[in-house]
Amino acid sequence: CNGLDRRVIVLSSSGSSSGSTEGPDSPLPGEELGSGVRWTGGGRSVSEVKELAYARLQAELSRAQQELRLRDEEVARLSQIRDQVGAELEELTASLFEEANNMVREANMKQAAAEKRQQEATLKVEVLQAEVSALKALVLTSTPSRPNAHLHPQLSRHRHRRSPSNYELATCRPPSPPQAPQQQQPQPGQPQSGQAGTDGAGPDLSEVDPVCHREFVRWQEKPRVDDREDLFVARLYREDVLPCLHFPNSQLAAQVLRAIEENSITIEAVTAANPFPRRCSLLEASRVCQYRMRLGDSGAPWHHISQLCRNRITSVCDLFCYLRYIQQGLVRSSLQEMYWEVMRRRRSIALARLGLPSC
Repeated sequence: CNGLDRRVIVLSSSGSSSGSTEGPDSPLPGEELGSGVRWTGGGRSVSEVKELAYARLQAELSRAQQELRLRDEEVARLSQIRDQVGAELEELTASLFEEANNMVREANMKQAAAEKRQQEATLKVEVLQAEVSALKALVLTSTPSRPNAHLHPQLSRHRHRRSPSNYELATCRPPSPPQAPQQQQPQPGQPQSGQAGTDGAGPDLSEVDPVCHREFVRWQEKPRVDDREDLFVARLYREDVLPCLHFPNSQLAAQVLRAIEENSITIEAVTAANPFPRRCSLLEASRVCQYRMRLGDSGAPWHHISQLCRNRITSVCDLFCYLRYIQQGLVRSSLQEMYWEVMRRRRSIALARLGLPSC
């Protein structure tokens, strides 16, 4: 079969054992048969040839399967490497995004902190400018008619007194006795009842409260604005500050007082073409609120207040500001001048509490 020529087996007639004989057409050993089968020698049967061919094909199949298995393993290894590289790439990308987000967040936080510091510095500069303006105003109170003694040390307190011919006779008053100037000179720490205030009131219109003056003198020796145990400071709180800052919204009023004590209150005007009534935060009533205030740092909310509340708060702030100047040693006036300046600010508080304009 398979293109092989049939060979005739000749049996010997003498009864000898049969054997295979090769005829003239028999293939020689080593001759290639059909279908890739090589004849290796004589005496082989067809079954042996088939077995050889099957074994050879089986070997080729095993070799092909081995190569295929190696290729599958290589493909699996490359796939694993690809997956590992992809995972590392994703992890690296995520870490880069996270790092970028952290950098952006830190930059935003630093920017917000810088803006906050800038606002605080701006507020401090404004406060310092206001204090400088107040100090300039104190310096400018020295006029030719009433010069401040600490600004003009060359001027003596004992001035020349005009003669009765051109002064006392013109006012139709009898001449003063010689000891009158000495009687008008007070002892150190003794109150002067004839000291005039800054409003130009005459000596006969002002009188010193001896108890309050004595308390002020004691406080001025060691001035402390935050010492509410001191008699003078307690008097200011009891008679001026607390009554002036008494509002229907008691909780917010307490916060206002604390902000004034800490010097952390901001009041600014609200510019509006047509102002309309709104609810005042302190009075808890509908009023035309042309001002707003903020307590604490720049992140605190704004509260709309009316003109009355603004005047009452600013009058108390004016008193505390002057007391701080005395505490810091910025006021070089005499004891009596400082006393009457405090009294003038107490009068402004009383007028603001009553809703009256300051003189």
